[in-house]
Amino acid sequence: MKKIGLNISERLFALQILNAFKGDLDKLAVVLDDIKQFSITAEDWSNADRKIEKSDDGTEQWTWSDENGGEKEIELQEGTAAYLVEQIEKKNKSGELTLRDRAVITLKKKLL
Repeated sequence: MKKIGLNISERLFALQILNAFKGDLDKLAVVLDDIKQFSITAEDWSNADRKIEKSDDGTEQWTWSDENGGEKEIELQEGTAAYLVEQIEKKNKSGELTLRDRAVITLKKKLL
């Protein structure tokens, strides 16, 4: 098991990866067991001072303070941590990361 503290942005990035999981049944069971820990509660959002701005075209822009939101301690099984690192490296190699994905920098360091 690996214990790490993740802020809201790091949890959101990890959730995007885990929700798109494709793999064998053994890894699926591990991911399903761990994914529950990444949840973000209404209290987390409130602490992070989340703001939602709606644009004229109906889209929403969310902003929040990771510093104010703090970190949530998560205890990951090695299989989940390895899967996250593997997927981050794939996204990096294929040039999929953008400025909005800056949380991946700290997430990967914490996972290693």
